This record gives sequence, structure tokens and C-alpha cells, in this order.
Amino acid sequence: MTKKIIEKNIKLSLEFDTYLNEHPDLYARIPNGASVFITVKGDAKFNRNTVGTVSGIRGKIVEARKEGSRWTVNKFVAA
Repeated sequence: MTKKIIEKNIKLSLEFDTYLNEHPDLYARIPNGASVFITVKGDAKFNRNTVGTVSGIRGKIVEARKEGSRWTVNKFVAA
């Protein structure tokens, strides 16, 4: 993973945290103990890197997807 991807992931993590605080109903979509990874609509390179890092994780995994200024949270199902 490149430094640029890592920095983007940190920035997006902070944005997602802020969004969760403003939209607490999304917390209910994240199971206790789940791993959360971030994807961005329209950024295939970032998404490939992110999905690649979670491919070996066992247990509950959810995707936090940024689409413009909106975030969605969905259960992750590996392809």
C-alpha cells in the first residue's frame, strides 16, 4: 500500500467518524466486533487496495462506502 493510499484512508476514516457522530443510526448497521473498511464511489484503485487488505480477515466485515458527501454501511461479502 502506498503512502498516498494510507493518507487517504486516514482522511476518510476521520470523515467517516464525523459522519457517524452526525448520523448515529448508522452505528446500528455495524455489528459488535466487526472490522470496517472504507471504499469510495468512483475510485477503483483505492477500492482495490482496501478490499485487498480485508481479504484475509475472518469474522464480521462491513463496508463503509462514501458516495459524494453521503456514507452507507453494508455487510461485506467476498467475491
